[in-house]
Amino acid sequence: MASPRRNWLDWERGLAVLFMVEVHTLDAWLAPGVGQGLLRDVLLMMGGFAAPSFLFMSGLSQQLADASAARRGVAPGPRLRGALSRALWLLGVAYAFRFAEFVLGGAFRVSGGWRDILRVDILNVIALSLALAALLGWAARGRAAFPAFALATAAIAAAAPLAAAWQHPESRLLDYVYATFPRANFSLVNWSAFLLAGSAVGRLLRDRDRPALLLALGAALFAGGWLGDLLPAVYRHQDFWHTSPAWFAMRLGGVLALTALCQLVPATAAPALSALRTLGRHSLLGYIASIELTYGFWSHPVHRALSLTGTLLGIAAMVAVTWAASAVAERWAAWREGRRPAAPPPPPTPAVAA
Repeated sequence: MASPRRNWLDWERGLAVLFMVEVHTLDAWLAPGVGQGLLRDVLLMMGGFAAPSFLFMSGLSQQLADASAARRGVAPGPRLRGALSRALWLLGVAYAFRFAEFVLGGAFRVSGGWRDILRVDILNVIALSLALAALLGWAARGRAAFPAFALATAAIAAAAPLAAAWQHPESRLLDYVYATFPRANFSLVNWSAFLLAGSAVGRLLRDRDRPALLLALGAALFAGGWLGDLLPAVYRHQDFWHTSPAWFAMRLGGVLALTALCQLVPATAAPALSALRTLGRHSLLGYIASIELTYGFWSHPVHRALSLTGTLLGIAAMVAVTWAASAVAERWAAWREGRRPAAPPPPPTPAVAA
């Protein structure tokens, strides 16, 4: 059985997958002007935690994996190269996925449709942010790592309104810094700050879980963001829902609280939450399924065509399909693991003379 630490990591990833499936289905299938009210607002609020949670968990997981490698005696250099290789692999996956969308979605039949391949999306941002976090963690080691990650998080969040007001020429490289749809769905500013915040928290959790501390930090951030939004704007360009540091603080506070609550779930709940863990272990597959099956040509007849009740049924169906795909991937991984030859036993430890 996985350790409790691994369980809460997968549980939180699983919740992020559920939030993601819900908000993608709601956005893609609900008819315009339908379902206005409290329920829709609650669904949108829940779905809004998907991307911040994925980014946060990516940074946190990277730091925990780095700590595990350090305990095994892996030197900082090889750890950095491994982290950069994984980031580069994910960047390749991001562009490969956009290319598959270009082909399967028929965008090649539209003039200029190839530009969608170059659109900056969340996988692109996660990949480059992981590379940035790896370099920062390598440069600032030991006790300097946490303040370095925390300061980088604050700096990027504070720079978001300035980046949004920057009138820069159109460039696919500058799109990574800040751009809006259709050139980008996500940008490094300010979304990478969620991943760096996860890296900072990962430094705090290298030795043990700290749910009380995370709850306190989350409450302080949420309160600070809420109070900050009541003050006069300090930026010329400040959009609360996209670039405001107050929005970032409140959303990060919610993610920290969610992490703490997952840590507080007892290990004895693992069997009951096995489905959630399965979703979390295959979150990349869940992302691909939630994009392709909700926005792709597979579901074209229901695009922007359902009532709120129909959309809720669609969300339930998409959750079931995503879990089924994750369960198949889990079985496949277990089968492959079972086919691997057993590792040779370690050599006996020589006796030490007294």
